[in-house]
Amino acid sequence: MEVSVPIQLFINAQQEGYAKKLQFFLSLKLLYPTGKTKLNDGELLFLELTEEISSRRTTLNYIRFLVEKGWLQYNAKTGYYIIKSFDRIRRENSWKARLSYPVDFHSYRNIKAITGAILYGYLHMDFWRKVRRKKSVQIKGSTYHFLSPNFNSKEAPAPLSVLGLCKIFKISTATASRLKDCAVKQNLLEVKKNYGSIVPNKKAMEQCLKYNDKRNNIVYYRGNYRFQLIDTILPLFLFKKRQKLKT
Repeated sequence: MEVSVPIQLFINAQQEGYAKKLQFFLSLKLLYPTGKTKLNDGELLFLELTEEISSRRTTLNYIRFLVEKGWLQYNAKTGYYIIKSFDRIRRENSWKARLSYPVDFHSYRNIKAITGAILYGYLHMDFWRKVRRKKSVQIKGSTYHFLSPNFNSKEAPAPLSVLGLCKIFKISTATASRLKDCAVKQNLLEVKKNYGSIVPNKKAMEQCLKYNDKRNNIVYYRGNYRFQLIDTILPLFLFKKRQKLKT
């Protein structure tokens, strides 16, 4: 069993702090593909065991949250909870982007790793789209060319700045770094650290950098202090696409 989850769900959950509740919702989508369930005591107990939820109060809090979101709707006549479809959620939130991430019973609990993969994977795709459109893009002295019509950007790493990601998705630097690390541990991203020229006098250089409006990190690498450059990142997964929303 697999479901294609709109990427905006993961992004929005990260921005608004409801990742665990999204995980609970994904478990409902996977367990009840017909889109309805009674959530009786037996079902709730099973959910608590699989989701490692320690108290019924937490479970009811998750359900209450989903009801308030409108993603669960209770039918008093039948006693069933109706689980809203992803396309209805997209439509109600005006999420027109069709990109989605496939999850199954083995992967849906890796919310942080998936979110990190989506954020950096989206920027990777956007970077090569810009290179293709402009034919070349320059970042910190390095020029990236669109080589030929046969060039496969899905196999090419891209320089992706944590600071740039933070500005685009409105998350903190620490969070962006943690999400990237989680995605790497789950083999969803391949990250290469890049280093520049040797810094002969670290303290003098740091004083000079105080007057530079650009961020330049100096790190100790292979016996010398060097400038740490932007990581190059390659997604090790493929996005899927959902259908276009009807106007």
